[in-house]
Amino acid sequence: MTIRTYDSNYLSKASRALGAMLHDAVYQFGMDGGTFLDLFIQSGVAEAFENGSPKYIAGKSGLELYLEVMERTTGRGVQAQAEESYERSDAYWVGWMLAHYQWYSGHSFRSILDTVPYDELVGLYGTLHEADIQKAYEVMDAHFSQSMCALKAARRRAGLTQEELSERSGVSLSALRAYERRGKDLSRAQAETVLRLANALKCEISDILD
Repeated sequence: MTIRTYDSNYLSKASRALGAMLHDAVYQFGMDGGTFLDLFIQSGVAEAFENGSPKYIAGKSGLELYLEVMERTTGRGVQAQAEESYERSDAYWVGWMLAHYQWYSGHSFRSILDTVPYDELVGLYGTLHEADIQKAYEVMDAHFSQSMCALKAARRRAGLTQEELSERSGVSLSALRAYERRGKDLSRAQAETVLRLANALKCEISDILD
């Protein structure tokens, strides 16, 4: 059972703000959606959402979120105003749906976007934007069930072979291979093993657990 970090009463506000943020990035300021979502994650704003910070899930507009992401990642403030015309935007729907699915699943935004990149999410807009959100949950769950495990995805992001990760972490190659093919469950491993892998990959423990 997924333990959710904030109450469902905040989800509507959080999802609207995230949708507006992504719409502004793409349609008001001409950014590539995938590039902006990478900045969203790098900025720490994504983590604040994942942790249920009231300041972010209920206290900021989409434009304010966009401006904070840009300031944190580029070091420059942006003077901007955006028109509110989000309803028919595919980018708005992607942001809205990402907030919903992150809340529902407990997956990090990074793991969601590693599994289904922004361009693929936009491709789902035509069939899912008028459907019940439960249908989007089912489609996203199916992508996760068919995807590579989180540890393998993190290793590939780091540009390491299994042999290199084994050497850096001190985790045996046979164990590492078993975790990656899901023959062994990494979430049931000793805490020291998980920590060694996360440190070797320079990521959070949550980034390598399915």
